[in-house]
Amino acid sequence: MKRILIAILGITIILSVLTGSTFSYMTAEAENAGNIVTSSSMQLNTDPQPFMALSRLVPGGPSQEATVSVFSTTPTKFFYKVKSVRQVGTRTKLWNALMVEMKDDVTGETWIGNLNGLDTPWFARQNGVDGGGVNNGHVVRFKVWIPQEADVDAETTATVKFRLDAEQWRPQT
Repeated sequence: MKRILIAILGITIILSVLTGSTFSYMTAEAENAGNIVTSSSMQLNTDPQPFMALSRLVPGGPSQEATVSVFSTTPTKFFYKVKSVRQVGTRTKLWNALMVEMKDDVTGETWIGNLNGLDTPWFARQNGVDGGGVNNGHVVRFKVWIPQEADVDAETTATVKFRLDAEQWRPQT
């Protein structure tokens, strides 16, 4: 029995020496340095710029309309809001008298009030606006008028800057 165990042990040692390279454990390591990943920023635009040149508005007269497309040149979906900012030199009588109705043609969301207080809630929050250029934007209609009771001077001009803020759209849960 002892001889059989010694023989088996000897055969095992000889086979291990002969096949040792097939049981080896190999490792390797490589580095690939300098890879760069950069985030982007949303590019919100309107078309055309400027989009509003309304004239001959009179108190109690008909409203006038202007349209603009709100879009992002980046592929990110977004939602937006609009705020009006009075420009230097704009007289306050006309600025305070002007009324505006702003409507997103795609969603139907509407904001109505004085132009001087234009600060909308978020539009297109439910489904977002597709990014990728002017063809994917939302058309927004602005209807502007002066109420009959407004006290405005003749031939007064109001220059308005519209500031649009956007946030990336994420599905609401």
